Amino acid sequence: MPTPNDRWFEAVARVDARDADSVADAMQTAGADGVSIEPAIRVSDSADFQYDELTDQPWTVRGTFAAPFGAAGRRRVGIAIRALSLAAPVGRIEYREADAVNWAEEWKKFYRIQHIGRRLVVRPSWEPYTARTGEVVVDLDPGAAFGTGEHETTRLCLAAVEAYLCTNDAVLDVGAGSGILAIAAQMLGAGLVHAVDLDGDTIEVARENAARNAVSDTIAFATGSLGDLWPWPNRAPDGRYDLVLANISSLVIERLAHELASAVHPGGLLAASGFILRDVDEVAGFLASAGLLEVERTFEGNWGCIVSRRP
Repeated sequence: MPTPNDRWFEAVARVDARDADSVADAMQTAGADGVSIEPAIRVSDSADFQYDELTDQPWTVRGTFAAPFGAAGRRRVGIAIRALSLAAPVGRIEYREADAVNWAEEWKKFYRIQHIGRRLVVRPSWEPYTARTGEVVVDLDPGAAFGTGEHETTRLCLAAVEAYLCTNDAVLDVGAGSGILAIAAQMLGAGLVHAVDLDGDTIEVARENAARNAVSDTIAFATGSLGDLWPWPNRAPDGRYDLVLANISSLVIERLAHELASAVHPGGLLAASGFILRDVDEVAGFLASAGLLEVERTFEGNWGCIVSRRP
């Protein structure tokens, strides 16, 4: 891991999209300790968390080299790239000194204790905190998974869990991320808790967070989703859960609306978030078409959450 006393240098090349992987490999061959590819993108105006990669504009390839990195190092990079058979010429490569940043630790400076609703507290695992009477404290280290309690959609869903969860409710978390919603539900009194996510690495992070909060024996985590990706073939989701949580996106909610509704026990609730304000009415339409009756809309910043009930 780099330390503040290390010296690092960057080689930055802007290349044809078709050549990005080859140039990245060449930089590694030339001795780069790390390489990143930054595609040219256009953010979608019609969907949350979606963008298009632009192949008609240059992509950026960055190689990071430890000092000493002088003329000899630059020559190695140039020779390695010139030896490639490329779709288009590479422009002038920029070389500059880079700050040494340990990103695995750096982001923690911006992650603070979160107070959510009346009782919930989300505590970064490295921050000291003494709980007040009645507070439920979730210790969390999200790692690479989504769900720190700082994003508005996570906060909205946590507030919904606190507001609507009843003791011993069966809960399903679709798109579990760090596990924060499932863990909070268990610590607030849920009975059966299942949590799924398509990313197996994310599920491992969630399991670690559950163990950190001493609830790993009472939450079942699995890689998967609803529909054909349901991970428990002997335990169908239909009508099984009193509260279903879906902090995902408007596109995924549209695709899974009927499966989400079917998973809710008659009389139970779905709390859906992960979408921006302009999409709230559209998401409400998806859920209504699946047979759910809207109970409440809540908002924070530019994000929304819809709580609906299955008749």
